[in-house]
Amino acid sequence: MATTLGSIARLVGVDASLVSRVLRGDSKARISDAKRAQILKIAADSDYRPNRIGRSLRTGRAHILGMLTPDITNPFHSVMFRGVEEVAMAGGYDTVLCNTDDNPERCRKLVSVLAEGHIDGLLVGTARAQDESIAWLRSAGLPYLLVNRRTADALDPWVGPDDFAVGQIGCAHLAGLGHRRIAFLISDLAVWNHRRRLDGFLAGLASAGLDPAAALIATDLDTRAAAKAFVAELLRRPAATRPTAVFAPQTMVSQGAVAALFEAGLRVPHDLSIVGFSALADPDITAICPPNLEMGRAAATHLLARLAGPLEAAQAPLAVTLPVRLVERGSTGPAPAGPGF
Repeated sequence: MATTLGSIARLVGVDASLVSRVLRGDSKARISDAKRAQILKIAADSDYRPNRIGRSLRTGRAHILGMLTPDITNPFHSVMFRGVEEVAMAGGYDTVLCNTDDNPERCRKLVSVLAEGHIDGLLVGTARAQDESIAWLRSAGLPYLLVNRRTADALDPWVGPDDFAVGQIGCAHLAGLGHRRIAFLISDLAVWNHRRRLDGFLAGLASAGLDPAAALIATDLDTRAAAKAFVAELLRRPAATRPTAVFAPQTMVSQGAVAALFEAGLRVPHDLSIVGFSALADPDITAICPPNLEMGRAAATHLLARLAGPLEAAQAPLAVTLPVRLVERGSTGPAPAGPGF
C-alpha cells in the first residue's frame, strides 16, 4: 500500500496537514524536533511521493510548466530548454517538453490539451508571425510567454534574441572582408525571427554600399538536406556568379551548408567563407551566437514571476531582447581576388 500523508500522520500521532507542512520544509510548523525527524524518516524509508492531483485540487496549482519546441533534435532548442528547466526546478516546478515538428496543427492540438488544467503556464517556442494557437491562448486565460520566436502582436509577452542584429552583424563581418557576392540562407519567413534576420542582412548590405540584387537570398530551406542541396547547386554556377561567402543564420541550415562545402572539397576560408549560427558558446565555425541558455533562464524566470502575481500581471505585455555576438573560428577570410575559386 502506498504511503500517504494520512498514514504518516497516524504513525506519528499528528494531523495530516502538519505532516504536509513538514514535508514541504515549512520551518514555522509547530512540531517537536523529534516528531519532525520521525516524519522525515518515515517518508524517506517508504519512498513517499506526494499526490500531485490532490495537491493541485487543494492549491489550484499543478506546479508544472509546459514548453512547446518546434524540433527537439535541434541543439538550439535543447540548450534553451536546459535553461528553462534549471529555473523551473529551483522554483519548485517540473517542466513538460512537447515537440511539434513545427507543424501548426499539432501545435494547436497540444495547446488545447495542455490548457485543460494540466499545467500552470506555457512557454511557447513555436510561434509564427500570424499564429492561431497563440490567439487561442490569449482567450483561454492560460498564462504564457513566447520564447525565441514571436508573433506580429506586440501584446504577446516575449523573451528572445536580437534577430535584426543577427543579420546585420553577419553581413557587416563579411562585407568588411571584401565580400560582394554573399549567399544568405534561411527557412520559413512566416517565422518572425527569420524575417528579422533577413531585414538585418539587407540593412547591412545598405550600410556597406552593396546592391541587394547582387546577394543570393534563399528562403524556405526547411531542412538540413534542403540547405545542403541548395549550396551544392550554388557551387556549380559559373565562377563569375558563384558566391564568395555564405551566411546561414539558422542552426540546421548552417549545418547543411557546411556539409555541402565539405563534400565539394573546398578550402574554407581560402575558396569560400561561411558564417553560421550556433546555440553553443564555442562553435566549430565562425557563427552568430545567441545566449540560448540565458534566454531559457530569462523566459522561465519571467513566466514564474507572472504566475506569482495577479492575473493582470500574467497578461501584461513584455518584450525582452537579448544581445547576440559574433564568435570567430577561422571560417571567414578576405574575398578571393579572382572572379571565381
